[in-house]
Order: sequence, then C-alpha cells, then structure tokens
Amino acid sequence: MERLFKYLPSKYLHSFVGKGEVLFRSLSYYSNYEEMQVRGDRNEGKRVFSPSGGLEVTSTATGKTSLFQGVFESTVQDRDIFVFCMSKELSPELAIKFTADVCVEIVEPALFLSRIRTALQLRKWVTQGRLIHGLVDYYSPETKPLAEWAVPERMVMRKTSDYNDQAEYRLAFARGNALQVESVIVQITAASGSGIVLPTLDGHPEHTLKLGSLKKICKVHRFK
Repeated sequence: MERLFKYLPSKYLHSFVGKGEVLFRSLSYYSNYEEMQVRGDRNEGKRVFSPSGGLEVTSTATGKTSLFQGVFESTVQDRDIFVFCMSKELSPELAIKFTADVCVEIVEPALFLSRIRTALQLRKWVTQGRLIHGLVDYYSPETKPLAEWAVPERMVMRKTSDYNDQAEYRLAFARGNALQVESVIVQITAASGSGIVLPTLDGHPEHTLKLGSLKKICKVHRFK
C-alpha cells in the first residue's frame, strides 16, 4: 500500500504523532464550507445532479415532461458519519491550500489502518466496528447518479471534481444506521440557491481515537 500524507498546523503535530490522537469529524462539519476554505465542500455527504440543461421532471397529474432549473440532492445522515482526511500526494501547493506548515507521512499505512480498526472495534456504538477507507472518487454534478444516490457508503467516498487536486484518501466510520442503503434525504432545490442556511462550525459531532505514539511509522515534512 502506498504511503499516506496528513497536512496540519505544527501546533497539532505532537498530538497526532506523539500521542496518536486521530480526530474524526462529522461530515456535517466539512459541509460548512465558507469558514473552512479549501477543506470544506458544500456538497460533502451529498450526491448532486445538476445538468446544464435542467432537470427533466414529469408531472404525475398530466404525465407531461418539462425542464426545471434545479439541483437534485441526496444527503446522507451527515452528523452520524465521521471522516479523517488524508492525501496520496506530498505537495507544497497542497500545504498552502490547507494552511499547513507540516505534513506527516504515514510510512506504514497498513499498520496505521490496523490500529484504527482495533480502536473502533472497542467502541460498541460504531456500526459493526467497521472502518471504510480508500481513495476519494471525483465526479461531475452533470453525471447521472443512477442508483448511487441511495448508497451512503458510496456517497461518503465521492466528491465533486472541484476538489480532485486534493488526491484525498479518506477514512470513515458511522454510528446507527447511517450507512444503510436508502438512509438518505432526497430533495430538489432551485438552481438559484434560495433558502440556503448559513454554515457554522459550532455543534458538530467529532470523535478522537487514541492510538498511542505513531513516531515509528511516521516521517515529518516541514514547509517554510
């Protein structure tokens, strides 16, 4: 397995490498994008479909089809799914985007993931003690979602193509039935974006896994 990279401010370096504290935040946190700059994504935890020509909508009353300038959104239970974001690339440009002055290289990712799994299995509230992990797949909002809109596990590992330069490798777990098929909220909103609630970083669930020192499996890169 190829090496993984975690970008972060140096003030958090000892907590992560020295103590092995791995902070998983809820997807709802990352979807509050305005204050988060590049780390945030208003479509985090969603499968969106927004064709340039409009959505094809059929009236149940008349059977007639028309085009509606709107966005189809399927949203997971984003307060019950927790993620830890890393990257497959070591890049000064990414460090700048993430406002990070250090990057921690995980030189033994298999061992790192094994320790994460062990920690999750000790927590009964984690659904089946299960860890989902892998490269994030990037898609265009103009691509039809097909059956994907109903599969939270798939949606968690997808982001819009606006973020493909991050080369993200994501770790995730959930509580309750958040990853069950069709555990989603579906809606169609106007393309104008009216009614959008202003984001906030307050009150979002998070959970820290304490793995013990990671010094033996990490290498630190510093950026000036």
